Amino acid sequence: TPFTIICLSSDAGLVELVPDAVSIHTVKKRTPDFRSLRDFFERAFGPVTSSRFVAAQKRFIQSMAGYSLVQYIMQIKDRHNGNILLGNSGKIVHIDFGYMLSNSPGAINFETAPFKLSGEYLEVLGGTKSRGFAYFQEVFIAGFFAARKHHEVFITLVEIMVE
Repeated sequence: TPFTIICLSSDAGLVELVPDAVSIHTVKKRTPDFRSLRDFFERAFGPVTSSRFVAAQKRFIQSMAGYSLVQYIMQIKDRHNGNILLGNSGKIVHIDFGYMLSNSPGAINFETAPFKLSGEYLEVLGGTKSRGFAYFQEVFIAGFFAARKHHEVFITLVEIMVE
């Protein structure tokens, strides 16, 4: 789900509202009797075998693979559940890209993982031995190959950002 960001100056900007999405942090706090993200998916989209659940899980996997790849390439940090939105279709949307390419304030050390793939996200996929996880790997690797074809664009973007 693309959203618009308008830079107003070197330290100010405007971010478009992401409709029909709330942070995963908010989902956990406001869902009565929240047990797990997987349980939330089952409550929101129906049983694991239902077409609604399968479609939402597929959107979750595809969006997670795409954002994981971008996090890896651009070294985006500060990936906590307040910076990750969950759309009402099952897609995730990352926000707040203030810390990337090793940029961090003062002596704050962010996570060392190249992207966020927590146990609760793996549970939504069905675990590491599931078809969902295999599909995540497939989409992630396909994304690498697609990014490789356009590596000049990434290099140019990084050069612009570091200047």
